[in-house]
Amino acid sequence: MKRKLKYVVYFTLVAIISYLISIPYMLQMSKPVIENINQMGVPITPAQYVLGNGINIIVMAIVFSLIGVLLASKVGLKWDWIQSLFDKTKKTKWDKRYVWFSILWGIGSTIVISIMISTVFSQKIPQFIEINQNTDMTWWVGITTVFQGGISEELIMRFGLMTLVVWILSSIFARTSDSIPAWIYYISIIIAAFAFALGHLPLAQSIYGGLTFWVVTFIVLGNGFAGLGFGFLYWKKGLEYAIISHMTADLMLHFVLPLLTSIF
Repeated sequence: MKRKLKYVVYFTLVAIISYLISIPYMLQMSKPVIENINQMGVPITPAQYVLGNGINIIVMAIVFSLIGVLLASKVGLKWDWIQSLFDKTKKTKWDKRYVWFSILWGIGSTIVISIMISTVFSQKIPQFIEINQNTDMTWWVGITTVFQGGISEELIMRFGLMTLVVWILSSIFARTSDSIPAWIYYISIIIAAFAFALGHLPLAQSIYGGLTFWVVTFIVLGNGFAGLGFGFLYWKKGLEYAIISHMTADLMLHFVLPLLTSIF
């Protein structure tokens, strides 16, 4: 148990560092959130907002990393390379084919989301154009959120939540089976992806000034679609591959595509 608690400490430290790196992005994106809170009669400063989010990340990192550390191996989910990194043992070899698949899913899912925006949601959500025009973000700021999203969110949503759902479902429906049926993993992937999407709604509400049908649909479809791939990678190869894919997607979404848009 002492060894497992050591892993939880390591995961939490990584989550804290990732969050600290993301503070420039958080400060930029928190402006509409803070304005809405202040309008409700609750005065809050950017520093207080960042601190509150940081505490939330720490608590969630502790809880969900503990779940992952305790249950992942019991339900056939892997994090071998990360574990060997923490233990400073011989590194597990990467599956290059799946590394490329992880990167391509990160790129491809972002392209799909961009197509969804340009063909449907930019017309249904007029705030898209206004927000893009009024957002003055330095080119490098978007990069700072890559670690926060790619590492912390995967730690919470896949390593923690998805692992927990697999364990609960297998405990109910596969107690007498020698192996966990694939359908349990599929359902767990979907549930974690849906929860991942819902987690983006509070920020979307502040940015878009409310949660209309089209705003909710966009957030759920866009983030949920990407989350399905992250969950599949966690199941088939390990947490490391989900992290790579998520970081790639965030790099595309918050840096590459905005940069290309500003150039062209």
